[in-house]
Amino acid sequence: MFHRFQHEQQFYPQLDRLPLYARMKLDMTGVKLSLRQWLAFSLEERRVVCHLPVDSSEERQTFVEYINFLCRNHAAGLTQMMAPLSAALWDTPGRVPPAVVESSTARERAVTLDEWTRWRFHERYALYKTAMSKNEPEEFSAVLLELRQRNAGS
Repeated sequence: MFHRFQHEQQFYPQLDRLPLYARMKLDMTGVKLSLRQWLAFSLEERRVVCHLPVDSSEERQTFVEYINFLCRNHAAGLTQMMAPLSAALWDTPGRVPPAVVESSTARERAVTLDEWTRWRFHERYALYKTAMSKNEPEEFSAVLLELRQRNAGS
């Protein structure tokens, strides 16, 4: 499965930027991939990365091995590894991460626990990741707006 966020629509035809859903998989497996490395992969290979599951430990291992294979195959440099991000950072029951509360309060109104628990795992990741980003603060607002609009329509 590959979840596409509306605010990233312009990047999906060529996948010329790492989608949030793919970044979540990289963070969960501890793979650090540069944009240069990502763009060295063919469009088909980028699509596979977006669709590969990382739910089980075997799937995560396969995902890492595939990224390593692509980097070797495209001379895109060695795959850098880091400690995988713990899902507890964005997926702790009964708690909205402080960065999400802070970012949402600064832009509009704080994300409530009720909202947070309604959103899916990858949606909570997207809010957490964009709240932590210093480079693109507008991306947090786009994700938050999308999630709130979707829930308002349901």
